[in-house]
Amino acid sequence: MQKPVRLPRLALPLALALLLTAGRLPAQEAPAAQDETPPAAVYEDVLFVEGGLPEVPESSTIVTKLPSPLQKTPASVGVVSGWRLDEQGSPALGGALQNVSGINVQTQSGVADFFVVRGFDSIESGLVLVDGAAEPEISFYQLYNVERVEVLKGPGGFLYGGSPLAATINMVRRQPEPTGLLTLGLEGGSFNTRGGRLDWNLGDRGGDSPYGFRLNGLWRESDGWRDRPSEVRAVNPAFSWSPDESRSLHVNLEFLDTSFAPDSGLPLLFPTGLSPVRRQSPRIADVPRTRSYQSPYDLSDQETRRVQADWQSVLSPNLTLRNKAYYRRLDWDSAATIFNGVFPGPRGEPTLFRSLILLDDRQEFAGNQLEAVLTASTGGVTHQILAGFEAARLTDRFTLDVGFLPFIALRSPVETAGGPVFLIPGQSQAADAASRVLAPYVTDQIALSERLQVLVGARFDAIDYEDEVTGTDRSVSQVSPLLGLTWSPRPEVSLYANAGRGFAPPSSRVVGKREPEESEQIEAGLKTNLWGGKAQATLAVYRLDRDNVAIPDQTGITRQTGSQQSQGIELEIAAEPLPRLRTFFSYAYTDAELVRFSELVFLGGNPPAFLVLDHAGNTPAFAPKHLANLRISRHFDHGIGAALGARYLGEQFIAADNAFELDSTFTLDASLFYDRNLWSLALHLDNLTDEEIFTRGFGSTSVIPAPGLTVHGSVSVRLGAH
Repeated sequence: MQKPVRLPRLALPLALALLLTAGRLPAQEAPAAQDETPPAAVYEDVLFVEGGLPEVPESSTIVTKLPSPLQKTPASVGVVSGWRLDEQGSPALGGALQNVSGINVQTQSGVADFFVVRGFDSIESGLVLVDGAAEPEISFYQLYNVERVEVLKGPGGFLYGGSPLAATINMVRRQPEPTGLLTLGLEGGSFNTRGGRLDWNLGDRGGDSPYGFRLNGLWRESDGWRDRPSEVRAVNPAFSWSPDESRSLHVNLEFLDTSFAPDSGLPLLFPTGLSPVRRQSPRIADVPRTRSYQSPYDLSDQETRRVQADWQSVLSPNLTLRNKAYYRRLDWDSAATIFNGVFPGPRGEPTLFRSLILLDDRQEFAGNQLEAVLTASTGGVTHQILAGFEAARLTDRFTLDVGFLPFIALRSPVETAGGPVFLIPGQSQAADAASRVLAPYVTDQIALSERLQVLVGARFDAIDYEDEVTGTDRSVSQVSPLLGLTWSPRPEVSLYANAGRGFAPPSSRVVGKREPEESEQIEAGLKTNLWGGKAQATLAVYRLDRDNVAIPDQTGITRQTGSQQSQGIELEIAAEPLPRLRTFFSYAYTDAELVRFSELVFLGGNPPAFLVLDHAGNTPAFAPKHLANLRISRHFDHGIGAALGARYLGEQFIAADNAFELDSTFTLDASLFYDRNLWSLALHLDNLTDEEIFTRGFGSTSVIPAPGLTVHGSVSVRLGAH
C-alpha cells in the first residue's frame, strides 16, 4: 500500500504569495486579441520576452515538439539559454543542468554525465536527446555547439517512448545563420587545461541565398584534477537549404572523440573487519585528497557519431509536414579500476582490494520520425495537433569482463600491477542485442478560450527485443498517456496540472513473467509574471512513483517487486530588478523513498556467495532533501560584466544502503567577462572558498574528492562582424 501524499506545508503559502504579488502587466504589454482564423504554424528556436526580461526564453519545444509558451504549458519545464551557458562557461551538460531546479549533478566514475532528477537517476530513469533524437545513455555531453538546453521533468513517454521515466533532456544545436561570421577562441586554466573553439557561419548576410553552412569545432586537453587526464576533439558541420519560404532542409554531421581517465576516488573505511558488507558508520580514508589508487590500465575512450536530416514543408497555413531521419553510433572502450573494500593486509595494515572492469561496447541508433502538424478551429475551439510515427532500430554489442588486480596498501601505496590482465572466471557478460520500435503518437493542444487550455497526448510503443548471446526474444507494447490543463485567471497568472505515465522495458535479469517498468506522476503548479513583468516565477508540486523495478528476492532470484517514490516542491524565479541586473533563484525540496528495494551483495568465495540486503524505507542515492541555486549577473557599460553564483546541496547518501551520508555543501563561483566589438574575454572561478567537497564514486565503497578553487579563462575574436 502506498503512503498518502504528504507535501510540504510550504507549498500553499508560496503559491498564495506568488498570486498576491502578481501585478497586472501594463496596458501596452497586454497580449493582442487573437484572430478568429488560427495562425499558420511557426517554428522558431526561442521566443523572448517583449518589454520584459532580456533574453529570457519565453517558449520551449520539449513538451509538444512545437514552440509553446512556457506560461501556457501544463508542465514543469526548464530552459537554459545560450547566454547563460556562455556566462557560466560550463563545458558539459552537467553544468547547464545546475540551472534547473530539482537536479543534482554528479558524474559516472568521472567519465560521463550523471544526474538525479526528483530523486530518480538518469541511468535508470532519464533520456537525453540531441535535436529531438535519442542519445546513448553513457557519455559526457559537450556544449560547444549547443544553443540551449530544455528539460521536461516527469514521464516523457507520451512523446519520446520508453526510458524517460523521470526526465527528458533535449540539447538544441546551433543552426546555420546568414551572418558570415567567424569566431575563434582559445581557453586555458587550472590543471594545465588548454583548448580552442571554432564557430563559422558561411552564409549570405542579405539572406538571398537558399544555402547555409555552419561549422563548430572544439579541442580541449587537460592534465586533470587528481592527475586524471582528458582530451576532447569534436567537429560539427551543419548545412541548410531553403528553396522557398515553405520548405527547408537541415543536415547535421557530428564527430566527437573523447578520452578520459576513470576515477573511483577514495575508499571508505568500515569498522569491525573493514568489510563493506558491515554498514555501520564508515568514514573516508584519511589520506591526501589527490591520492589515486587507480591502476595503470585505466582508460575510457569514446567515439560518437551523429547524422541527422530534418525536412519541413508547409503545405498550407494550417498543415505542415516534417521528417526527421537520424543515426547515432557510440564506440566505447573502457578499463576502470573499482574498489572491493579495505581489509587487513598480510601484516594487518589497511589494504585496498581492487578489480578491473573491462568494457568493449558498440551502440547504434537509427530511426525516422514522420510528423504532421495541423491547426484547426471548430466552434470557437482551436486545436493544434501533432501526429507522428517513429520507427527505430537500436543495437548494442558489448563484452564486459572483470580482471584481477593486486591489492595495494592504503597508507603507503606502491603500484605493482603490470603485464597481461588475468580475467576472473564466471564474471564475464556479453550481449548482441537489437530492439525494433514502432510507435505512433499524437498530441492536441486545445484552446477552449483565452484562459483555458488543455493538452492531451499519447504514444503507443511496440518493441521487439532479441539477444543472440543469451537467446532472449521478447516483445513489449505499452501506451504512455498525458493529460494537462492550464487556466489563466489573469494574463500574467497561469495555474496548471498534469498527470502522465511512462515506461521502460523490463530487465533481462527478471525470472518469470516480465512487465514494463512504469512511472506515474501527478503535478500541479503556478506560473506568473511579477512586478510589472520584471520577474517570472514558477512553483511546482508533484508526486512521482516508479513500479515494477527488478530487485532480488530473499533467495537471490530477480523479481519485479521493487518500487520507488518521490514528492516535493520546486520554485524558480528569474528577475531583472534593475536595468542590466539579472537574477535567477531556484529551490527544490525532495522527499524520496525506496518503498521496496533490495540489493544483492557479492561476498566472494568459490563458488561465489551472495547476501541479499533489504533497503526498504531508505532514501535513494544522491537525492538530497534541499537543493538551492542563486545566480546574479550585472552588465556594465563598455561591455564589462560580472556574475556570482551560489549553490547549496543538502545532506545526501551515496548508496541505497544509506550507510554513509555526505555533509551538506555551500559553494560559490564567479565570472568576469568583457564583450566589445570584435573581442570577448571571460574569466571563471569555481569553488571560490576552496571548500572540501566529495562527489559520487563507485557505489557504496568510495567517493571522489572534487577540486578546490579552479580558474578557467577564454578569449575569442569575431571576424567578419560589422
